[in-house]
Amino acid sequence: MTIEWEPSTALRDVAVGRADTTGPYRELLGKCPVAHFRADEGFELWGIFGHAEVAAAALDTKTFSSVTVPPGSPRILPLMADPPEQTAYRRLLNQFFFPPRIAAVEPAARATAVEIIDGMVAAGTADFATTYAYPFSTRVLCHFLEVEDDWEIYNDWSSEMERVTKAGMAKPGTPLPADTFQKVMPYLEKLIADKRRQSGDDVVSGIIKGEIKGQALDDQAVIGLLIALILAGRSTTASGLGNLVLRLGRDPELQQFLRANPERIRDAVEESLRIDAPQQEQPRVCTRDVEIGGQLIRSGDRVFLNFGSANVDPRHWDDPASFDIDRPDKKHFGFGKGVHQCFGAPLARMEMRVTVEELLARTRSFTVTGQVDRLTWPRLSVEHLPLTITPA
Repeated sequence: MTIEWEPSTALRDVAVGRADTTGPYRELLGKCPVAHFRADEGFELWGIFGHAEVAAAALDTKTFSSVTVPPGSPRILPLMADPPEQTAYRRLLNQFFFPPRIAAVEPAARATAVEIIDGMVAAGTADFATTYAYPFSTRVLCHFLEVEDDWEIYNDWSSEMERVTKAGMAKPGTPLPADTFQKVMPYLEKLIADKRRQSGDDVVSGIIKGEIKGQALDDQAVIGLLIALILAGRSTTASGLGNLVLRLGRDPELQQFLRANPERIRDAVEESLRIDAPQQEQPRVCTRDVEIGGQLIRSGDRVFLNFGSANVDPRHWDDPASFDIDRPDKKHFGFGKGVHQCFGAPLARMEMRVTVEELLARTRSFTVTGQVDRLTWPRLSVEHLPLTITPA
């Protein structure tokens, strides 16, 4: 039996902040770990929802390919590549997310957090999503890339890319929007030209100096990697921030516990990433006929791996609907699974931790006091989060 799944219907209560995804996903997983999805635009694909099934598909890159755009169209690398091509680009980028590099960024991230939070506290009310989550994540990312003066340009451009690509779930086979890409090109081209003239120890210079299979990167390759960093590092982090602060804003006991025990904030971050995974899915295309979860997926069929449901699959997790910071298993798929697991995860984790540390330290309480507006899928994020804030 084939189960049909439609996110706007299944996750309706999540969209207005009345529930989380655990209930709808439990209902779906009770029927089948693999379901059929039909979009409003008329295209169809398969969704892989179960923990074991998602893990198997994520690790089988030969069957479930990440090259999901037509040949010759722009790609976001290494996200839209398979090994060994993906491996070479991933190895180049990984070096910029080692602990010393993240530690070097933390003071600036904390200063930015304090600046914005102090303004929110002084006002007494704020829309956390628009005032903090998106600007903060963009500003920290731009500091990381040393393009702070242009952060609003990259923030607006990222928002437009999210809109036109439907957060990665535009009609399968649709090329990435070349006209939208062009809007950011002059800024990236100037940045690369400046760094080629005077390089340093920064991320952009490091990418320019990098090689793929012994070959230096041309400007187009460098631009592609920078676009990947901007798109992956901004919206996912902002989503993680909003999801966690929404939960804290509705749980005064958890707030107070973390104020008294700030060393447990890291655990709260991990549990938030599990139960409210920012990027709910990643698209794939099937390269051969394969049976998974009791369903036959044909060669050429479009597929998505649903990490959000895998993170709350009761076949894998004990009491998955409970937000439990004492949960011993931290091996969630909040940043994906397999070779495409988010390379920017260390930076995002630091931003979430610093935000909660400073927000709790500067307030006695904060509560949700208005209509919450959420995107639910393919990205789970809080787009409007009205808070009333009591200063410390």
